Amino acid sequence: MNEYTATLKSTYDECLEELKNAVDGLSEPETYSQPTPHSNHIGWLVWHMARVEDYWINGVLRDAGQVWNRDGWDEKFGMDPEDRGAGQTIEEVMAMPHIKLAELLAYFDAVRAETGPVIETLDEETLARKIEHPRFGVITASWLVGHMVVEEAQHTGQVALIRGMMRGFGK
Repeated sequence: MNEYTATLKSTYDECLEELKNAVDGLSEPETYSQPTPHSNHIGWLVWHMARVEDYWINGVLRDAGQVWNRDGWDEKFGMDPEDRGAGQTIEEVMAMPHIKLAELLAYFDAVRAETGPVIETLDEETLARKIEHPRFGVITASWLVGHMVVEEAQHTGQVALIRGMMRGFGK
């Protein structure tokens, strides 16, 4: 593992650890409470983060089939096998089944179990690989893994903010 991949792996691990800290002890009403009528709730954010990582790493970078479909998480959660939360309306966010946080995190852990080894083996050739993406056009694998850092940091912060709005700082 080189310095770049070690930094990426550390960043991904820290984001997931911070996410788990931010959701620790939340009740179901807190998990699915929306701070405003046009906001995502914590349950949706946790699911979306796991889905996006699964999509980008397993579906796009590896083209190996996503954990979501391959391991039956879509069926277990009673959700669309193609959905990952991109472009959803607020009505669709609100209609998300109320899945226990422990189950959402179990899915995230299953995804991360596959992400870690992929990140550890990234080399210059793989990172330079060009990928055609329907939304972003031609991207590189380097852009993809960097974009995931932004996504995960942004959404982890949103989860922590929503928790703080409900419980106050540090509670």
